Order: sequence, then structure tokens, then C-alpha cells
Amino acid sequence: MYKFNFKSFSVAFIIIFVLVFFTNCATGKTVKDADAKTEQQTVRIAHPYEFFDFNKDLYLTFPVSGNEVLLQKLVKKIAPKMTDFALKQLIDKTDNFYLASSLDFLTIEGNRPLFQFVATGSFPVSYNSKLFTNANGFRAVHEEQAERIYDYYYNNAAGFYIGIPLDGYCFADTEYLSGMLLAQEKTRAGEIYKPDWPESVYLKHFLLQKNETIDWYLASTETAVKMLLGANVKLPLSYAYGSMVRIKNQPKNSMLYSLDAVLEIADKRFVRPNVLVLNKLMQSIDKGSLERKDAVSVVAVNETQIEIKNLIIDMSNLMNRFDVKSTEKKAE
Repeated sequence: MYKFNFKSFSVAFIIIFVLVFFTNCATGKTVKDADAKTEQQTVRIAHPYEFFDFNKDLYLTFPVSGNEVLLQKLVKKIAPKMTDFALKQLIDKTDNFYLASSLDFLTIEGNRPLFQFVATGSFPVSYNSKLFTNANGFRAVHEEQAERIYDYYYNNAAGFYIGIPLDGYCFADTEYLSGMLLAQEKTRAGEIYKPDWPESVYLKHFLLQKNETIDWYLASTETAVKMLLGANVKLPLSYAYGSMVRIKNQPKNSMLYSLDAVLEIADKRFVRPNVLVLNKLMQSIDKGSLERKDAVSVVAVNETQIEIKNLIIDMSNLMNRFDVKSTEKKAE
């Protein structure tokens, strides 16, 4: 009997949301703000994913619109020091998050998540000093790299570095920020970086932004199988991707989401035998009403893909079990 491990899968999303939401800060002292603003008018505009290392397990495109309730509750839970004023500024000024994260911390005790994210919006560089204060849980750090000094901030609660190198762009990383900042400079000079993903997945789900929809891609096949189907399942999964959107017509503070997923199977012999089993598992964990129009379903869409649609999950129940522990870092 396959054991669906949906708790780990959903907790992964919550952790990603939490890690992703603390946005904004950082500049290299060799670049003047005025020069950077002038360059923006003439240089190539890169997609935020081009600033990633592409060595992570999970990738997310996370729009703020339609997900404000979830973001507010998550941020207040893991960052109690952040003021309501600062929280409102973050939500009002941010449009989208783009995140890459490791997931082995879900299956290996003692491992901490490693992640990068880019936030885009209308926040200026001056927000560094307004939002990333000691009172809000941040401290200033300085990184010296290749004869340059980068100034940005560190969050002790979630253990990441963060900075705004240009108006409207915020970078964050659990490692130092110089790699992302240098990648950003190279793309502005004309270089192009793309993930080694199927072209159709990258174009459809990540370059074509959809309002209110959270898109995700699992690049690690081993982690994907453990998260989606359980540790004991042996399924030759090449990759998995999908989306999640908040259910309409529910109380304002409720957090029911509808999840869709596509599993790309390397061996077609494993597709049809697993459809019935997965269908029963999805129905057993579905949180939606039995009277709703679109019920949860699992189908084989072709010889190599299994599609899961309309799986309803309650993010509030999962969030109540989530806790971010402080991560101590040596002073820079």
C-alpha cells in the first residue's frame, strides 16, 4: 500500500512561504544608485530565476495578490517583532516572489533549508533602512568578495541574508548574497541563464505569470517521490510540477487552497497501475466539499504523465504546526 506523505509536501510549501516573505535590501559600494537607475533604462531585463544557482529541489513563483491572508498570518507567526506597519508595507509594495529551496531537511533530521529568492515590486532601495531594523529582527552585515564590499542584512529568526540592489528587486539567500548580485550584473550586461528544465514547463508555468496562482516545480526526483507519495514508494519520477490557488467564496480568514500536480514518469509501465491507487489516496485526504463542482481526480494524461487536479488542502491547520527556530550565525 502506497502511503501518501501529504503533510511533508504541504509543510514544504508553508516553509517556503515563510522563508520567502521577508523581503528587501543590499548594495555593493562600487555601484552608485544614480548609475544603476540609468542602466535600468537600457540594459536587458532578466527573469528573476536567472539569478538562482539552480542546484535546489523546489522552485516557486508566488504572487502576493490573492494570497494576502496566508502571508499575513505566516509572517506574524514567525516574526512577532515585525510591526503591523512594516508588514503592511511589505504586502503593499511586493508583487511576486520567486524562490528556490532545498527540501532534504524534511527527510533528514538536523538539516536546515537552503534557499534563494527574488522579490519584485515597487519598493525602493531606501526601504533597507526602514524595514530591516533591529526592532524588526534584522542586523546589518558586510561581505567582502573580489575586492568589493556588499552591505545587506541578516534575519536571525529564519537564518537568511537579504538585500535590495536595485529599486523593485530584492534578493535573499541562506548563503552570502554576492553570487546572486554578480549574476544580476551579468544578465544586465547581456548574459542569459536558464534552468535545465523541460522548455514547455518553464515557459508555461514560470514565464507566463498568472494572477493569484502559486506555481511550483520539483527538480529532485528522490525528494519528490518521498514528499508526494511516501518514503516506501518506488516510482521512476523524472520531475513534478503544478500550481496552487486559494479557493473563492470562503470566509476572509480561511485558507483553503486547490492544488494541481503533474507527475512525469520515466517508465511508462508505472503510469496506469498507479492511477487507481493515487486516486483513492487523494480522495481520502481531500478537504473539499462533496457537493463541489470539480472533485479531486487522478488521471493518466498520456503514456508518461499522471495528473492530480482539484485537491483541496487547509493551510491553516498545517501552519499551526509550523515553527521556525532561530539560526545562530557568526558575526560578520
